[in-house]
Formats: sequence, C-alpha cells, structure tokens
Amino acid sequence: MRAVVLTGFLGTGKTTLLLALVERLLARDVRVAIIENERGSIGVDGPFLAAQGLRVRELRAGCVCCDLRLPLRMTVQLLAQRFAPQWLFVEASGVAHADELRRALSHPDLLAWEWRMLALIDVARFARLWSARDGLDTLVRPQVTTADLLVLTKTDTVNRDRLLATAAAVRQLRPDIPVLPFRCDEPATVTLILRALEEYLWSNTNPLP
Repeated sequence: MRAVVLTGFLGTGKTTLLLALVERLLARDVRVAIIENERGSIGVDGPFLAAQGLRVRELRAGCVCCDLRLPLRMTVQLLAQRFAPQWLFVEASGVAHADELRRALSHPDLLAWEWRMLALIDVARFARLWSARDGLDTLVRPQVTTADLLVLTKTDTVNRDRLLATAAAVRQLRPDIPVLPFRCDEPATVTLILRALEEYLWSNTNPLP
C-alpha cells in the first residue's frame, strides 16, 4: 500500500496539489484515502476536500509529527481495515517538523505502508524562509532534507532567474532526488509528478531509515 506525506510551509499549495493528484488516481478507479492534519481546532481543508467527494479523516488540535503520533497510527489502521485504500495521502500541518514526522512513520504499526515524503517549496517565499532569523528555516530545511521528492510551487509568480536559483539551491542540498515544478493550470506538471511518484519513488522500495 502506497502512502504519500505532503509537507510544506503554510500556503505552499499542498491541498491544490493533493486534489490534482487524487483526481488523476480516481479517474483510474484507484481507491484513495486522505488524512488531513490541521494545527488549529477548526479544520479548513478537511471539509473542503470532503466536499469534493473524497474520503477524509481529520486530525486536529495538534501535529502528526509530535503530539498526534498515536492518533495518526490509529487513523491509518482504521482506514486500512475499513476501506483498504490503494493510496493514502497525509497532508501535514504547515508547521509540522518533517524530520520528527519521518521518525514517527517508522513505527512498527505503520511499516505495512510504503511511506514516501513529498515536500512543496514555495519559490516566491523561498529566499525569505530559507534564511529566516525567526526560526522558520528550522521548519523549511528539514522538509528538504527528509523529502523523497521536491516540488516547486508558485512558479508562475517569479521570473526565470529566481526560479532557477531556487531549483539550484535545493538541488545543491539534495542532488539525489527529483525537483519538479507544479502549476495547477498546467496538467502536464501533474502528470510529471504522479509519474515520479509511481516510477521513481516506488521503483526502488527502500524502507525508511
């Protein structure tokens, strides 16, 4: 069973990409389930995703990387037993610590799933977040270092030089994984990302370290 965790800072575009990927899978009659992690007490994306006819479970008032580890494991097991999805997507909170989340996914109760992490990088805010002095860089950098696939978002909001500079910066840190663009108005980018998930991430199913 395949499981993809989407990480990315607040407003990076995780829900938009998630919907695009799920739409492609549903068109193939693939069974898909979603776990939505909202940091606040009131979920926003969860009801929106459910309104699209998707099977969604929300984890609120905490983060799956730390204080919601047990609820995450229980929710994954419940979805597996009741719905037997072929793909599971977990949309992490925008302030989740990716390194802690990756360690949480190594729990024995979750090893039946083939976990992969997809990090979204907002190119419009990358330079500011990457060098932030207020601690935001401690959230963004682990998203890059723990990812199996990097996706650049908001690519239509910056010029070519800035886009290439961002891609070069993340590739310097992670030359070993794909770095792909995403634009919701360009279906070809969705095709490319889904192909990378299927052909690259699961062509060599190495377990989590």
